[in-house]
Amino acid sequence: MYFVDLPGYGYAKVPKTVKENWGTMIEDYLRDRSQLQLAILLVDSRMVPTESDTTMKEWLDHYQIPNAVVLTKTDKISHNQLNKALRTSAQTLNTKEIIPFSAVTGSGRDLILTRIEAAIDHPTVRKTHL
Repeated sequence: MYFVDLPGYGYAKVPKTVKENWGTMIEDYLRDRSQLQLAILLVDSRMVPTESDTTMKEWLDHYQIPNAVVLTKTDKISHNQLNKALRTSAQTLNTKEIIPFSAVTGSGRDLILTRIEAAIDHPTVRKTHL
């Protein structure tokens, strides 16, 4: 089992040409990796999902790549703000599966691990899209 952290596409402070190269690299990696069992899309709970978040979610769904959305930094917002963020993110990203997570408190950790274990225990056979 491997965990791969791909370059950030939203807030990385690098030249536009570098980001464009990342896009091609990331797409090739995700699309052509038949062993890939789960992509986790990390979205900041303090913000409405960005256009890049939406594009990535749509892209993963289009290529039928199993994925989960994780709202990060949930310790930095109130319970009411979290509920609003969950609703907004679900609607914006067209998904029912959203896991709220805080690295500070550990909230959501077990849900993420359960989702990863489910992907390992019940692998999806994927065809690459060459």
